[in-house]
Formats: sequence, C-alpha cells, structure tokens
Amino acid sequence: MSLDTTLSGLLDVAKPETDDLRLWSVTTIIGALDKAALLYWAAEQTASAACDIAGSLAMRVEEEGREAVVKWLRDARFRRPKDKRSAAELGTDVHAALEHLALTGEFPVVDDEVRPFVEQFDKWAQRWQPEYDAAEVTVYSPTYGYSGTCDGFFRLGGERLIFDYKSSAKSLDSQGKRTGPYPEVALQLAAYRYAEMAATWRPRRYEQFRRRYYLLGEAERAAAVPVPEVDGGVVVHITPEHCDVYPVRCDKEIHTTFLYVLEAARWQFETSKQVIGEPLQLPEA
Repeated sequence: MSLDTTLSGLLDVAKPETDDLRLWSVTTIIGALDKAALLYWAAEQTASAACDIAGSLAMRVEEEGREAVVKWLRDARFRRPKDKRSAAELGTDVHAALEHLALTGEFPVVDDEVRPFVEQFDKWAQRWQPEYDAAEVTVYSPTYGYSGTCDGFFRLGGERLIFDYKSSAKSLDSQGKRTGPYPEVALQLAAYRYAEMAATWRPRRYEQFRRRYYLLGEAERAAAVPVPEVDGGVVVHITPEHCDVYPVRCDKEIHTTFLYVLEAARWQFETSKQVIGEPLQLPEA
C-alpha cells in the first residue's frame, strides 16, 4: 500500500445500499467502555458553566424554572465555545492538517488555533524523519463486524509501525505534568492492525442513533487489499507545546481484549434491548 492523494477523506451517506455489509466503527465500539476521565470532564464543564452565571443563577431559576436551568447546565458539555472549536472539531482539523503534511510534505495553511499542533509535530518529524507508507487508511473486518480509519503507517529506524494521532488542547494536567494518551488507544490500534482488508476506494460511512457505521459492498470487497503488516504500534500525542511518541502494545492479546469490548458494545447497543419481555398477565377467568 502506498500514499494516494486522490482517495483522501470519507464519504458520508444517508443510508446503506441493499447489499452493504454494515460494520460498527472502532471508535463507536470503544465508546461503550466507561471512561472516568470523560465523566470528570463533563462535571467540570457543568461546574464551569455554573460559575459563569453565578451572579444571575437565582434569577434564571426564578424566570426560566429550575428544570430548564438544570437542563442548560447538564448540557454544558455539548455547547461549543463561541471563540474556539470543540475538542472533537479541533482534533478533526489537526488530523486533516497532519494528513496534508504527510501526503504532500508541505506545511498546510492553518489558522492560529491549529498551527501550534502542526508546528510541534513538524519539529518532531524533522528530528525523527518518519518514512510514511500510507496515511488515513480505512480497514475492515467482516469476520468480526467492525471497521475504522487508521491514521497511517510509517517506519522509524526501519521498524514498520501503525500509528494514531491524539491531540490535546492542554499541555499540562492539574498536577503540572505533561498530558499523555489514554490506554484505549491500544485497543484501537490492535483493531486496525488485525482487520482483514484495507480500502483502495473512498470509504462510505453513516450515522444512526449517534453510532457510526462503515459500509462495505461486494464490489468494494473485490477491490480491497490486505492491511499492511507491522512490527508494532505507536501513538503520536500532540499539544500546542509538545509532541511525544509513545510505543503502544497492540498485539494479538490486545486484539482479543478488543473483541471482548466489541461484545460488550453489542450487549449495550442490541442485546440489552431484547432481554426484557412483556409483563406477565394472569389468564382471565
């Protein structure tokens, strides 16, 4: 597999075709895991919103009603700040800029919010000189029913590696230490590494009930190629002030663990909806 600038990007569609195999996205599957850090972050967003309106909170409760204000505070984590991107939007734009850099070798045109991330990665790349084999590779596992888009494959010191970018707007945590990646990235990389096939076309995906699916038709199956073999995996963690690359264990054992997570997601998304029947009724006399 080699770099291809013509297939960049995913095609979002409204619904599957009749013969499409529908595959859960890897990130949707991993999203079924409990994430204590996200719970803390959501609580922090609510607390921050409450502090922002502390002076008018009592008046808002009186005018809008307690239920409306509680809902407004509860949904603080979903509101995008007016002066900057959401965390998801920032991650998407940073990924796109890094993909452009990998595909063209040229520094992308970006705004002041994204530029520090690209500059930090570029500094790292200038020192380490990664040799890219492929970028933004969508992989499929019809056997296990999942799919996803890997950030790419490169070589460091001759070692073949699958990698994933992780960006964080914060360079330091609450204790003043450098922020780093979460361990779930190992599940993600193992899922990509041991998928059976990779796309040579523009991949299709769609969303339903806030879950993401990739679609795979017969013609696409015929055009697929094997996922490149690798010696291991790394995560490239980037903030506005540093770029660090960490080795990630993503072997067969971790892939087996991912398959257990997949079954937990199946329980949450499907099976749990079917295990409770109708209330028992006594027969009429």
